[in-house]
Amino acid sequence: MKNFIFASLLILISLQTSQAQILKCGDHPYRQHLIKKYPGIEDHMHAPNDRNASRSNDVYRIPVVVHVVYNATEENVSDAIVRSQIDILNQDFRRQNTDASKTRDVFKGVAGDAMIEFYLADTDPNGNPTSGITRKKTNKKSFIEFDILLLFQASIACGVDFNDPASIEENMECIQAFFEANGSSFEDILGGIDNVKYADKGGTDPWDQKKYLNIWVCNLALDVLGEQVPFVLGFAYPPVGAPLFPPGSLPEGYEVNDGVVIHYPVFGINNPGIGNLAGLNDKGRTCTHEVGHYLGLRHIWGDGDCTVDDGIADTPDADDSSQAEDPSITCESLFTKNTCSEIATQFPDMIENYMDYSKEECMNMFSQGQINMMRSMLEGPRAELIGLPASVGSVEKNGFFVFPNPTGNELNINYESPGQYEIAIIDILGKTVYNGRSDVSRIDVSGLNNGVYFLQAMGEHQAFSARFTIQK
Repeated sequence: MKNFIFASLLILISLQTSQAQILKCGDHPYRQHLIKKYPGIEDHMHAPNDRNASRSNDVYRIPVVVHVVYNATEENVSDAIVRSQIDILNQDFRRQNTDASKTRDVFKGVAGDAMIEFYLADTDPNGNPTSGITRKKTNKKSFIEFDILLLFQASIACGVDFNDPASIEENMECIQAFFEANGSSFEDILGGIDNVKYADKGGTDPWDQKKYLNIWVCNLALDVLGEQVPFVLGFAYPPVGAPLFPPGSLPEGYEVNDGVVIHYPVFGINNPGIGNLAGLNDKGRTCTHEVGHYLGLRHIWGDGDCTVDDGIADTPDADDSSQAEDPSITCESLFTKNTCSEIATQFPDMIENYMDYSKEECMNMFSQGQINMMRSMLEGPRAELIGLPASVGSVEKNGFFVFPNPTGNELNINYESPGQYEIAIIDILGKTVYNGRSDVSRIDVSGLNNGVYFLQAMGEHQAFSARFTIQK
């Protein structure tokens, strides 16, 4: 298992200023900083319904099936709790959450509506009516299964703090060697965590993962001497080839386990099993965070220090998560964090971003860059979720499109009207990476890195643009 996996699975782990001047949208200092830092980015910072977003008028609706896998009665979350979680997802992704107004002024200019919605599936893979909820009683007390003693011994031998992803990453070779020397493997640390996705291993088989977002709700606590200790609150895998995740950061064949898994007490609102996670992870945002991963987003601190980026231009650098372990810690106190310095100007850590580890009551936004990435994943590797073919042109105007999308080597262009066009390809940071003319309808993009790009065609009387993804 790659070291990134263990760090990324510690998602929302819990063992647990002065009044800013109100500014007009276009005057937000952070937005102006981004425009200065990344020339050209302004054209791609608008909401998804503007001229630069592909399929501009579409709200993407994703069918969801929730698999409730339970042992104890309290793990069998009610239909009402399931529906509350779907409501939370819709509010958060459409920026209709009641706390959207709490986004700090400095970041309001980059916060936006993703125009992505979720609904419980009404038809199962066989075409039969369904509630979109399945239930199974399992003999598994938890889907976190490993030798706690061996883990403790590894932590001592290697000097590892297993609550700190950076410590795990720095000592990975030592951890792996320790487990091998004791006749085990590092995979055994998280043995069973994906078993919830298999009926013959105590879980529930997924529905067609290309056409449904599968969410499993189960017990992910660690049994320590008979006591249930919260360990992993949720995890998810990104789309195959997601450009923000470096090659080798995820295990080969991981797509067979595609979907989202949530620890049952933090699923939905008013969950009676919340226990000592109340005040930290009781707003249903663990699921929002994990669905963000599912749609291609990394943690906003890039799972590293200030030298590591999450690949999204409009999320400021941070050297660590902002997780609060004490419910009494206020959002206002977290808002004072500024762990990395920007050139010329300093901006605080984006504590309110759903892809941080902050208290859930402090979370209230996705950035426009994150929105662009998620929508591009729904137009590429996850296109079938929203009823698009697996490979689809990003149509900006009838008759003008690029294909295939996503592409790895060549990009084909179909023009609505014959004529000469100046062609430019711009990356998500606003940098022009290709210039040419439309006397060719095929562009070699094999030299470009994985990621989201914008193609612009400028003619004498017309101009077109399309967004596409390079995925090798």
